[in-house]
Amino acid sequence: MRNALLNPATCFFGLVLLLLVGVAIAQIVDTEPGLTWQRPDADFSKYSKIHIKPLDLSDVKVLKPAWEQDDLTEWTFAPRATETIKDMYMEIMSNELSKNGGFALVAEDGEGVLQLELEFLSITPYIKPGASDADGHVIQTLGSGDVVVSAELRDSRTGTLLFLVEGERKIGTTYREIGPESHVANVEETFAAWGQRLRRYLDAAHGN
Repeated sequence: MRNALLNPATCFFGLVLLLLVGVAIAQIVDTEPGLTWQRPDADFSKYSKIHIKPLDLSDVKVLKPAWEQDDLTEWTFAPRATETIKDMYMEIMSNELSKNGGFALVAEDGEGVLQLELEFLSITPYIKPGASDADGHVIQTLGSGDVVVSAELRDSRTGTLLFLVEGERKIGTTYREIGPESHVANVEETFAAWGQRLRRYLDAAHGN
């Protein structure tokens, strides 16, 4: 998987997108700007299993930041990076939610199964996808961009919406030199942090 991410033809924007995914979903139990809603009678102690739906990137739009509006080229990410992004998302989230006697992970809906869904609506990277070397110049950015996300927790059997987060999220709080290795490390750390946060949230509902 890591070799695929480091492929020069596909890695940069795929890695930026991965980092954006991690930070966006990390806010699922927070109350940042945007719409955050929890069903008043939601009881997460009823759920001992989790069905993590594949990350939905089917309709994501890539937007340019204000300072790049004069660039007439279309900003896109390589389709080949999509499956790698989805696989990394699923692998790290699954590990964090299930390890050390955690929640059972299932591939089907049913009684006692909590369904997690995440969709990306748009992303705004701070620099053009593929511009990792900037013609030989070193680039440092405070984070990687903005993302508009829709994240849901549902009762998988009934489809009842229990928790919803929609809105824009910013990415990163540290200046870092743009490069594949640093993005991979940031993505791994961010996904792990999200998994741990959601795990604590659900463990608390179970009295743990």
